[in-house]
Amino acid sequence: MIMKYIFLFVLLISTGCKSFAVNNYKGLVIRSAMPIDNKTYENWNGEIHFSPNAIFLPSTLQDLINIVKLAKTNDKTIRCAAQGHTISTLSVTENYLVVVTNLTKVTIQNDPKYGWTATAEAGVSLTDFETALRNHDPPLTINSATVYNTLRASGVIATGSHGPITNSSIMPDQLCSMKIVTASGEVREFSKEISESEFNVAKLNLGLLGIIYSATFCVQPMYNLRMNDTFYSINEWLNPKNLKELLDSSDGVEFFYWPFNGFNQSDPKPLDPNRDQIWVKTFVRTDDPASFTQQQLEQSLPNQTQEAIQQYELRRTLIPNPEKTPNVTATLWNGLTSFGNTSFVYQVPDAMHYVVSEESIKLELMEIAFKADPDLSNVVAEYLFIMKTLYDFAGEGKFPLNIFVDFRIIKSTKTLLSNTFDKDPEALYCHIDFVTILDTPSWQEFAQLIAQRAFDQYKAKPHCAKEWEFIPNVDSYLANAFSDQIKQFEQIRAKYDPDKIFFDNKSLQDIFNIALGSQNGEDSNKKKV
Repeated sequence: MIMKYIFLFVLLISTGCKSFAVNNYKGLVIRSAMPIDNKTYENWNGEIHFSPNAIFLPSTLQDLINIVKLAKTNDKTIRCAAQGHTISTLSVTENYLVVVTNLTKVTIQNDPKYGWTATAEAGVSLTDFETALRNHDPPLTINSATVYNTLRASGVIATGSHGPITNSSIMPDQLCSMKIVTASGEVREFSKEISESEFNVAKLNLGLLGIIYSATFCVQPMYNLRMNDTFYSINEWLNPKNLKELLDSSDGVEFFYWPFNGFNQSDPKPLDPNRDQIWVKTFVRTDDPASFTQQQLEQSLPNQTQEAIQQYELRRTLIPNPEKTPNVTATLWNGLTSFGNTSFVYQVPDAMHYVVSEESIKLELMEIAFKADPDLSNVVAEYLFIMKTLYDFAGEGKFPLNIFVDFRIIKSTKTLLSNTFDKDPEALYCHIDFVTILDTPSWQEFAQLIAQRAFDQYKAKPHCAKEWEFIPNVDSYLANAFSDQIKQFEQIRAKYDPDKIFFDNKSLQDIFNIALGSQNGEDSNKKKV
């Protein structure tokens, strides 16, 4: 029974998140501040690989300070990495790569200002962090987290990752404070009380402010969420009124389009969008007891993982045979919906992480976010446009997406470089996550078309930890879209890193140079990268 709602969803990871995996680099790694040459590093799905001058694996705060001082002495730049799920180039460097996964301490405090807080060092996984909270007396929790529980604290913070709970916005908005080793080698604390403007830079800094040492989250007593999975006919259910009513009655809403789920091979017209269904997932806070014990959930993991791998291997067969996509996706969909609608209660972490983390599953990921109309009409319009576009591609014999498209609606943030930044704290943003098997034919053509429409129609912005750099003219677009925020961000960044030790990323340099003007662009490239 535990498998009912996630049985086929296990492999469909789409979090994005968000740095580099320790077990993916080849060669020696050092803890102390002694550079070792010619090491190759590769991210989770293998799309990013590079050979920095040295790779460091610090275990203490003093290690971080020593590395920064060594970089200054040797005129080197620094980029950081955590678990390995960033598939943009954010961590790429020819100089010093700092992998933070050995920084794994968690401390819990009852703070007189904030109440319960929990501090995670940069390399703490969400699994270990939430285990420490759950085992505390009283049991505690963060309010919302990414679907993937193997991601690390600094990765989800630095890239502005998010969960599905509407009022929680992005994960950095659950922070009370954080500590960063800046270019001077000093440890700086950032919080709203110290400086709200600097905190709104530090909370999502893309590695441009320094090396994150720790993040302190505001936490609360553990509670339960009822997770409902319901399947509707798209034609009959999907309209702004129904969606708004669902959002207003839930703590969080996700809804999915599973490509060609109504495919019927025996029908004279096998590809008919009028037969397709929408999958709706809601989260509602409840006092009801959990439906399963922790032991039952743990015992289900091996089977879920095995099913995820099997489904992944089945979808991998579509790379040389994309024309079989409707048959495969509809078959898997029928297996999922055969269980019918379901409703189960979980503790918060178990509800958030309804996808098993399986590192062998390699995916293409793109996510965009745009401001939702008050009545959500543009959210519905975009869902229908994406579905229509997939059918248009199918009419040309192209099948660029074979897993799903995931929609979430969360509140805006004042964090400057977030793709959901807004001066209105009550504004709602729709996040659309596209997930397909790595190397799916026609993927980039489809993704570029969708992204460009969202840019033009809604001033949408991509999630920086996922794929976006292949979109034509994206640097100029983002420089203009983030222009005001970048100018504010740059004032704080330059204060803590005037020599641009951490500004070793070509994509970010290009965007900032356009936004700030040519003189700043010349300055940005003084360092060797």
